Amino acid sequence: MSGSSGTGIVLASYGRGALVQSGADTLSCALRGRKQRVVCGDRVHWVSGEADGGPAIDALEPRRNLLERIDARGRPEPVAANLDRVAMVVACEPLPDWFVVDRYWAGARLKDIDALLIVNKSDLSSDDLAVELANYRMLGLPCVEASARNGAGLPALRAALADGATLLVGQSGVGKSSLVNLLVPDAAAQTAELTREVEGRHTTTTARRYRLPSGPESQSAVIDAPGVRDFAPPATLARAAERGFVEIHERAADCRFSDCRHLEEPQCAVRNAVLAHQISARRYESYRRLYRLYEKLA
Repeated sequence: MSGSSGTGIVLASYGRGALVQSGADTLSCALRGRKQRVVCGDRVHWVSGEADGGPAIDALEPRRNLLERIDARGRPEPVAANLDRVAMVVACEPLPDWFVVDRYWAGARLKDIDALLIVNKSDLSSDDLAVELANYRMLGLPCVEASARNGAGLPALRAALADGATLLVGQSGVGKSSLVNLLVPDAAAQTAELTREVEGRHTTTTARRYRLPSGPESQSAVIDAPGVRDFAPPATLARAAERGFVEIHERAADCRFSDCRHLEEPQCAVRNAVLAHQISARRYESYRRLYRLYEKLA
């Protein structure tokens, strides 16, 4: 491949390299320049002809969007780029962390990315799950129930993911990888290819992009993100927390003060709606936690 060049999509990034899908080829590319960084979903330009003959990424195309999280030091850390939707996966087992779901939805809203809630292991059920699903649906969040165990709901899930790139996120153990294996028949082969191309480097902590068979690779894909215990989207202003919660953002216009934080202020329309059971008390607590986090980091 000496002397050639092309464009491609980053399937996974690892240290100073990335796995890139370029046409029918999967390339293990080095990164040019010490400051160059790429993330899963990036569109890049690569060239070959280096001293060792391997391809290298020399340019990054402008991103449509970039989903980030706050790392342990409070700094933005990229998760994936050029997304059409973020799909939060939950299940009855392990018990859902709804606060993490809220934050992923808030992160998607802050970046104007569509969101979807996927309930795996739908053959199991709980009252808590039913209550939360009803509330999310009332708020306008699409919800799809499926089961990787028996295939229930798979046609509806495929239809929901058929157009664009979807980032799958959720706690460890909810079955994201099992869903990926059902949606992408050759996912195991693609994972083996990734492991082979990166020569045994650790890749379990990086997002991985898989081509869906229902459409062109550039238009239809799922990205399997590592399972997390917590997530918080970066924000420059604490008021960003309000925009991340659709019901709070809508009620805020009726507050007495235009800069109302919806915490202790008098004549707060949001708090009144919570007391009247028009806004979920749990969702309101979720908002408070995110707001306090942003205040702490400001």
